[in-house]
Amino acid sequence: MGWNGLRPSQFTLQVLRDGSELQRKITAAMLQGVVLKSPVDTGAFRGNHRVSIGSVDYTKDFQKKDKSGATAIADGMVKILNVRLGMRVFISNNLPYAIALENGHSKQASLGVYSLTFQYVCEKYK
Repeated sequence: MGWNGLRPSQFTLQVLRDGSELQRKITAAMLQGVVLKSPVDTGAFRGNHRVSIGSVDYTKDFQKKDKSGATAIADGMVKILNVRLGMRVFISNNLPYAIALENGHSKQASLGVYSLTFQYVCEKYK
């Protein structure tokens, strides 16, 4: 295996760029998965998926409704664009019934949302 003509400093920068791009792709896949797998009644659950960097965003907004999930994905992607290799990224939903939905208390998502998405993304990026 060679350096492909790159100096070590250039190679290091390329690894950082490639790693950051992969981390953004994986995070985007997770976000899209949890939003689109979310059960929909009023759209509040879909609208409250939050992306945060460095620490968990514990906020919630019962008025934020997004039945299609497009706004939640777009809002999250704005933050994901700033992700660099090694940053801790969180995707969370803090509505009081989020844990019940994750535990299968919805016919639309009887196997949960986050755990299924995690399994799918892990398999996709093996």
